Amino acid sequence: MDTLKNENKDFTSDVVYHLEQLECDLLSFQIDNNRNFILSKSIDNLLIRVNMIKSLVQIEPRFDLMVIYEGLIKKIKQDNQLTGCYLLLDWKVITEPNRGLLKYSINKPKSDNNGLR
Repeated sequence: MDTLKNENKDFTSDVVYHLEQLECDLLSFQIDNNRNFILSKSIDNLLIRVNMIKSLVQIEPRFDLMVIYEGLIKKIKQDNQLTGCYLLLDWKVITEPNRGLLKYSINKPKSDNNGLR
């Protein structure tokens, strides 16, 4: 997973670099044509869109599962006799949530003396 994250960062930095170059070109074009008000305002709108794309590219789209993992580890360290954990995930903040129920058993198989089941 770290490899994928690193590859994504390399791709992101490359896209950001090209967007910054586009931004520089647009600003240079705007300075060269500063007498044309309509063109100048159009370039301002394009620059806003370039910056919006740049911020969207830099946002990490994946949910950070390490937050959940660290929370589970903390609970297990507090009480190592726990047999399970309830986990509520809300992606909308509303007064009466409508949640689905997923039940999983993640117990490890027991091994014999030879390390086999």
